[in-house]
Parts: sequence; structure tokens; C-alpha cells
Amino acid sequence: VHDSKYIKNIEKLSAQGGFHQIDPDTVVSEDTFRSAKLASGGCLKGIDLLFSERDPIFFAIIRPPGHHAFSDHGSGFCIFNNISLAAKYAMEKYNIKKIAIIDFDVHHGNGTQSIFYKSSEVFYISIHQYPLYPGSGWYDEKGKSQGSGFNLNIPVVPGSGENDYFIAFIEIIFPLITNYDPELILVSAGYDAHRDDPLASINLTEDSYYKIMSIIMYMSIAGTQNNPGKKRVKTGIILEGGYNHKATALSVLSTITACMEAERLASNRATVGLNKLIDDFPISKVLAGNRDIFEIIKRNAKI
Repeated sequence: VHDSKYIKNIEKLSAQGGFHQIDPDTVVSEDTFRSAKLASGGCLKGIDLLFSERDPIFFAIIRPPGHHAFSDHGSGFCIFNNISLAAKYAMEKYNIKKIAIIDFDVHHGNGTQSIFYKSSEVFYISIHQYPLYPGSGWYDEKGKSQGSGFNLNIPVVPGSGENDYFIAFIEIIFPLITNYDPELILVSAGYDAHRDDPLASINLTEDSYYKIMSIIMYMSIAGTQNNPGKKRVKTGIILEGGYNHKATALSVLSTITACMEAERLASNRATVGLNKLIDDFPISKVLAGNRDIFEIIKRNAKI
């Protein structure tokens, strides 16, 4: 995932002590290298737990975040790309061939997109505010070479809220993930789309994150309900952004609650249809600024 020269440079800068600016938003200090290694290592440990058959879900509550880290440089508070390392580790150690990464951080995961832009083994989907840092993530960025069609960006306008996200998840993300049929779902869980977050202008709440995670968990168990022989899709959740401490804490709790509820249903072999989820989460019209974009994305993806 990362060039050895870049890794060694972060180690060197940390060893020097003090503060070293590697981009306008990102500083390396004495503890950065150790902290970044622990964050990435926690994600690899999560993958091991998933595929040792012990656990169907893990949540890596880590810092620093990772989805703005490129192969050869860090940016946007990110040093190493934790979710990309987890995906590559799953491929190499457990021979996983198809991974879906769902990124609902309010900022586009430009580093993750870059790392897998030419790969069909990872289907990267990002829903994010646009325009906003880092300025990438328009819907025409679809991947290249073997990765063409395996990169999907869903930009939403400032002021977007639950309705916009639910429509995107149910009408775009759900059918595409179902069709891709991944062996592993990884989630870049950023909570800076919360209405109280200071770095963006999206109006989600902690309850919104409960609902979003419920939809993702439904994706992971849906295939087993009509096909008892099919294994559920393992799911790893990795913390990204979130800059209002209270809002982030409550949103993380809501995410965990959604996972626990899904586990209860799965263990009881309860059948939960997508229609039931939609009934539970009433949806009205999306913002006009998103409607045309969503229709273009659906048309391009042949949904």
C-alpha cells in the first residue's frame, strides 16, 4: 500500500522529535509513527478476528484516520491508509478476491480511491459533501484500466440530510453492492457529516448513523436469508473523521447499536426485508441539488 521510502521518512521525522509539517493540515511529531502503526495494526487485527471465524464484525476505533493517505504521502490528518492496508491484508493473507469499501466520511477519501483506482478487486464507494476538501470525488471519477467501473462517487450538496443519504444508499449503493457480491465489506466510518461537526455542512444526526449502519448490516446478511448455504459477508468498520467529540461519540454508539441489533436478528434467523427498513426509515424527497446527480449516477451505473 505504501512506498517504503515514505514509511521510513515518517519514522525518521518522528525519531527527530518536534513538529514536522508534511502538508498544510498534517503534522508528524514524536509519537506519530508509533500511533499510526498502532492504528493500522488494529485494523489488521480486526481482519484476523473476522477470518478466524470468531467474529462477523469488528469496529476499529482508532486515530489517526487514514482515507486521505496516498501510497507515497500523507494528507488531511492521515498518515497511513488504514482501510487500504486492511483490504490488502485480507487479500494477501486470506485470499479474499472481492472487497467493497463504503466511505461515508463527509470528505472524499482521495487516498483510498487512488490506491485502488486501477483494481477490480476493490469496489470503492464514497458519499461525501461536494464541494469540500479535498476537492476530488466527482461522479465522473469511475476508475481506470481493470478498475474501470469499480469506483463510485456520490457527491451531495451542502445542507443535505437523512433523506438524501437514504435515497443514495437504498437506490444506488444497495443494488450495486448486491450485484458486486463482495466477500468482505469495509466501512470508512467518518462522523463529520453530523450536523454539529465544525468542518462540514451536512445535517445527519446520531440516529442517521444508526439507520445508515442498519442498511449496511442488512447488505451483509441479506444474501443468507433466502440461501441458507451462503455465508454472511464479514464486515469491518474503521473510524475516520469526526471533529465534534460529543457528536462523534454518540454516532459511534449508534453504529455499534445497529450492529448489535443486526447480530440479534441474524442469530435468531429473523427475516428482515429491505421494504421493512424503508418503512422504518420514512423518506421524502431529496434536495433539488442532489436529484439530478443521483439520476445521472443511476443511469451511468445502469441501475
